[in-house]
Amino acid sequence: MVQLEQNKKKPRLQHSDLANSDLTPEEKQRVRQKRWLANEKRDPHRAQEIKEQNTANKRAWRKRKREEMQSKQLTPNTNSQGHAPQKRPRTSSPEAPSGHVGPSISEPDTIPIDPILLAQEALTTIVTPRPMRDIAVMTDTPSPPVNCSSIPDDQAYPSPTLSALTDLEFRDLANPIIGSQVHKQSDTVQWDDGSTTVLPCIMKNGINICEEDALAVSFFASLPESLPATSKNVVHLQHSDRRFTSRQLCDEISAALRINKAVVIRKVSTPEPATLDLEYLEDRGMSDLMRVVVHDAEQRTKDFTYPHQNATLAEFIRNIHDPNKIQCILDVPYGQGGLPSYLSTLDSGITNGWNQTTVDCPIGDKVHPDNFIVHSWSLLHGPAYWTNPHHDSDGSVTFVQIETGEKKWGLFKPIHEDTITRTNLSDIALTLTDLYRNRENIQENWHGEIVTLLPGDMLIQPAGQFHAVYTPVASFATGGHFYNYECMHLTELSRYIDHKQGKILTNQVHAHSLETFQRMVINLPRISRRVKLYNRPLIALCTMVLECDKYVAAGTEKPKVRSSTTQPAHDIANAIIKHFWKDLKTATKTYRKKQTDGSNNQMHPGEPISREELLTCLKRFTTL
Repeated sequence: MVQLEQNKKKPRLQHSDLANSDLTPEEKQRVRQKRWLANEKRDPHRAQEIKEQNTANKRAWRKRKREEMQSKQLTPNTNSQGHAPQKRPRTSSPEAPSGHVGPSISEPDTIPIDPILLAQEALTTIVTPRPMRDIAVMTDTPSPPVNCSSIPDDQAYPSPTLSALTDLEFRDLANPIIGSQVHKQSDTVQWDDGSTTVLPCIMKNGINICEEDALAVSFFASLPESLPATSKNVVHLQHSDRRFTSRQLCDEISAALRINKAVVIRKVSTPEPATLDLEYLEDRGMSDLMRVVVHDAEQRTKDFTYPHQNATLAEFIRNIHDPNKIQCILDVPYGQGGLPSYLSTLDSGITNGWNQTTVDCPIGDKVHPDNFIVHSWSLLHGPAYWTNPHHDSDGSVTFVQIETGEKKWGLFKPIHEDTITRTNLSDIALTLTDLYRNRENIQENWHGEIVTLLPGDMLIQPAGQFHAVYTPVASFATGGHFYNYECMHLTELSRYIDHKQGKILTNQVHAHSLETFQRMVINLPRISRRVKLYNRPLIALCTMVLECDKYVAAGTEKPKVRSSTTQPAHDIANAIIKHFWKDLKTATKTYRKKQTDGSNNQMHPGEPISREELLTCLKRFTTL
């Protein structure tokens, strides 16, 4: 065991700021311990000693657990009938404490750490990190799951089981890669789901130049895991013994998205376990000589605004096994992907905007390619890559599906979502740009939770969703962006924030959205009655078409080209505004007024639009 040098006593840390804190005594002690540990780790030699001792303790703990399990297997208990007791199923339970998912009750929640490494009055129990405050329940809720028992088998989409995160025992994602894919001095952190991962680490001259990322991830790991029984902001779709038709599943997802809730679908597919290497990528149509733009963590420490490096796919894969490299590739072209066919109608931009307007407005020769390629892309990440909080540009809905590896996807929602103004939302969003330094302010204003995504899982997040992502192991994911008629109020709010803070709060600006919006408006006179329309999303869509200059992202140029869709879209949008709200000024007041429940919720879709009245309003645009 490591012994502290008695002849080199350090001055006792002062914690005067905790005297008047509202923390409990246990929470105060936990803060003192963390501060002490951080102070000790300033000395590289001492940090290595602590790391080695913790590693030794973990190995000893695992050895004891193995021996206990072997002993139980050799001498099984029997019940009164002489049969061995059944194993307890490892599934999440509504009665289980928050944050407990999967592990057997015989396993401890934490690995014991030598008290000498905690120093200063070590506690005998581990205190759960203080979670962020809960958000108020939204005023609208998704439609209840449809009872499909009466649906004939030939009409129902045979969906695989969509279940909660299950069978998660203590998962060590750190030790298998330390020294081979990440630096041997990498620290580790335990997450609320029971997994252990490395923290970002690139050593230069004895110093971890990714220390800020490591601190951010440490705080990120303290957020609670999103669970079906407790989450108010994420809808977990699960129907192990029920089946949805394609339409019913899309309705379920749209109902969540329009009230600003993310949706996680477990086991959309069941990919075979795979290693992320060139053979894996070549099986998916990629070449080892493919030119890519890499985001490099070391480069980001030098220039946060430009972390890019040119490379080939082979070089990126090779760098996964360089312990002093942390890299990723965003938006890898993957045109063969996209939403699964049974979810394709969620994409109103393609299925309604582009597919159904080309006769009225033929596609010209100046169509931006992003109108089509953003609907399908892939992501490649090496281990320990930290993606700072942001929202995706141009107000698009985003979906992502893990093919191999794992991601910790953090979702942030304003605590006072029902009363916050759009201006205040833009202001408090800036605090997310530095997760660790602003952690106290963030805890006062934001609710955060982690969605652990495993191979086969899909996450669909609403437009403007602020999120951060940690990729603990080498991973390959597919995904895309799309627009949905029911979510255009969230798209408008997201693009408003981009106009104010786009250089800081978004990751990559696309220039295609206006023509897609115009075609979504052009489709309205002939739109299917199945498509749900609400007044706030409809006002938002018309406003973004009529006043497009107000939504140009900060730092980008205004659109210069009027396409063949501009005038028809303006005529239809003006007709809608005039019929329902008299003029754009009145429509804007309706859009921003308090809801009937007394809230000022910017995320509320408002009342449904009368389809008969809409058809009457737009009848003159349906003449052949």
